[in-house]
Formats: sequence, C-alpha cells, structure tokens
Amino acid sequence: MRGSWLGRALSWVALFVVGAVFGLATTVTHATSVWGLPWAGLVLGAIACGGMLLAVRLLLHDRWGALATGLGMLLGMVVISGRGPGGSVIVPNDLLGVTWTWTVAVMVLLVAAWPDFSRIRRLQQEQAARGRVAGEASADGS
Repeated sequence: MRGSWLGRALSWVALFVVGAVFGLATTVTHATSVWGLPWAGLVLGAIACGGMLLAVRLLLHDRWGALATGLGMLLGMVVISGRGPGGSVIVPNDLLGVTWTWTVAVMVLLVAAWPDFSRIRRLQQEQAARGRVAGEASADGS
C-alpha cells in the first residue's frame, strides 16, 4: 500500500515539474508574433499547454495528475511574470498578458474539474445488466 502511494506521489511531482517547464516555456513565448500575427504565441502556447493537460487527463485517467501538471504550469507562469532583476517584465499588464494569465488558469480549471463520464457509463451498464437479470428471473419464474 505504501509503495503505491509513494509511486503516485512521485508521479505527481514529475507531472508538476513537466507542467512547470511547459508554463515557463510558453510564458516566455506567449507574446511572440509569427508571420505578422501578434497573437500567434498566445494561441500556440494555449494549444501546447491545453494539449499537455488533456494528454495527462485522458491517458492517465487521473484528475490529480492533471491538477499537478496545471499547478506546475501556473507556478512556472507566476514565477517569471513579475519584474526581473534587470527590470524587465515578461508578462506585462496589458491585454495580451492578462489574456495569457487567464487562459492558462481557465484551462487548468476545466481539465481538472471535467467529470469522469466513464464511471457514469459503467454504472449505467451495471444497472442495465441487473435489470436484464431481474427480467430473466421473473420470466423464468412465470
């Protein structure tokens, strides 16, 4: 029991670190313009972070793993969002910076809070199977 808990905790730490790397990298590049498109960095960063969050949630079937990844992204973003030692600001308080901040936060919230529909389907299948068994039992008893 303890080994499985430790393994799960270590995987959450690893996912937190991966999320922090994604958060740092995409925060640095969120204001990049590509081919004259000023929002290209924000869109590509949102796709990268959203894809990572979805991959963790869908492949691992673990809400807590997705939350650990998302919290790493948010921490990576917050750590470098303030004024640096040289006075530079990576995420300024403008429309692009605020949009980036809220985009990451909302993605983390949505992916971590999304319900697990497979559990609902499993319960419905179990109820249908019990109904069939009860129906067969009443048909045999008549």
